[in-house]
Amino acid sequence: MNFEETVLTHTLKAKIISRKLEFKGWHRLETVVIQHQSLKHDGWTSPISREIYYCGTAVVALLYQPETDQILLNEQFRVGAFIAGDDSPWLMECCAGMIDDGEDPEAAVRREAAEETGCTILDLEFIGKTYPSPGGSDEVHLLYCGRIGTAKAGHYGLAEEGEEIKTHLVSAAEAIDMLDTGRITNAATVICLHWFARNHDRLRRKWSVQ
Repeated sequence: MNFEETVLTHTLKAKIISRKLEFKGWHRLETVVIQHQSLKHDGWTSPISREIYYCGTAVVALLYQPETDQILLNEQFRVGAFIAGDDSPWLMECCAGMIDDGEDPEAAVRREAAEETGCTILDLEFIGKTYPSPGGSDEVHLLYCGRIGTAKAGHYGLAEEGEEIKTHLVSAAEAIDMLDTGRITNAATVICLHWFARNHDRLRRKWSVQ
């Protein structure tokens, strides 16, 4: 992205005044100075300086087996939850991962499902696009629900990426209860399960073998 004005879908505009690379490791951190047109008046706001964590675009898939009415969830240690002081930083989550350069999002969903759960996705529905932390990160989540055939709970993940994933096959009712009782705290998974609860009956009719 250059320093020229960026035209948004909104009628207002924003522009980058300066950016400075602070750190580059697993992800990239920059200090960015930005101005945007005001929502209060016809002029521009004063410049604001923010540290922006560049994470890129991730795909997230709630994996559903309609014939048995079960959902496959991943259990995985999350360092952010640990640092935040969570009593149990092994979070229950949807299958998820970053899109590789030049990779189609749906291809990324299918690849991540195979790597993290051993499952093949048979059909996909797009749930939506979200920004998990837009105040300080460019991260984008593309959310899906994927129909899977046979699924088996077990241990998966790529050793070279330090992944240690345990999968759990639970009933749709239990997954929704886990959501309602606060046992699901991963934000993307919370969103996907709320969507699933509203679309459960429709999905089962659509995807079940007649």
